[in-house]
Amino acid sequence: MFRGSLTYNALRLAALMCFALSVSPVMAQMVIKFAHVSNQQPTSSPGAAMSVAFKATLESDTRGAIKVNIFPASQLGKERELMEAVKLGSIQAISISEGTTVNFFPPLEALGVPYLFPSLEVAWKVYDGPYGQMLFDEFRKANGVRIIATAPPGGFRHFGTNKQIHNIGDLKGLRIRTMEHPVHQAMVSALGASPTPIAFGDVYTAIKSGVVDGLELPYSMFLNMKLNEVVKYIIADAHLFNQELLFVNERWFNGLSPEQQKAVLHAGRDAQVAGRGVALVSDAVGPELVRAAGMVVYYPTEKEREQFKQATQPPVLEILKKRIDPKWVNGVLKAAADASN
Repeated sequence: MFRGSLTYNALRLAALMCFALSVSPVMAQMVIKFAHVSNQQPTSSPGAAMSVAFKATLESDTRGAIKVNIFPASQLGKERELMEAVKLGSIQAISISEGTTVNFFPPLEALGVPYLFPSLEVAWKVYDGPYGQMLFDEFRKANGVRIIATAPPGGFRHFGTNKQIHNIGDLKGLRIRTMEHPVHQAMVSALGASPTPIAFGDVYTAIKSGVVDGLELPYSMFLNMKLNEVVKYIIADAHLFNQELLFVNERWFNGLSPEQQKAVLHAGRDAQVAGRGVALVSDAVGPELVRAAGMVVYYPTEKEREQFKQATQPPVLEILKKRIDPKWVNGVLKAAADASN
């Protein structure tokens, strides 16, 4: 009897140990969600590029202890819904545009001053420098969400219409699609056009049906959305430089071990390099590609671009200083000037 019980207990213990060994790696693995709205490939979309780079680096650095499931193409909601979800912690990581983010932290509007950055290099110096980091830290404190990477969704933004635009007068009376970004809308109004917020996924139909007369986007977005089929002309005025921001829930981040936190930040840096790389290439080859797709690109002269800047910056700065603490407005102007020297 004793021998039989011993055999039974030994077999039972062995079975339990085998079961524990078989499930322990799975039980120890943390699975997180990374959501974004792009339906494009990582080679053409900075947002998609950031997601796959973040996943690859984080899973590698943690040796699979953290697994990242990517949900692209608005599978888990549109941008505003994704921001609400990452604040709640139901989604651990997202990438969305700056245009939506300002609704959760108005000081980010300061980054939308038109004709602020003369080059990609200057813009990135501002985002990565003391001003940008202070701005992002205040965002974290206000929302419980940490910004760990930034990349422009295609580079500088340009106006595209079915009417050739050479000067400010050519925009007068046109209905221009904008994001839900008060500063962007103020810029369009200052040019004599009518800002019309429309969801990004509805842009093609809105132009084709005549709801709007044009829009403003980076080169790559014109092609990604097949807008060359409904828009003929682009004026390459480089008026705005908005960002795709990579966010992680702060409570989730603080719950990680120091090694895992280091891995998340490393994954964010790799995601930023990937996203900016795609944007840099897109901006470089953009003019050639849109021309090949049948569009006409006009480069404004220095005098013409200065006229656009003088028409838009003063009213936008006045509005900004009423909407947010002027220190953020003055700070970004100084940071951009310093980065340009």
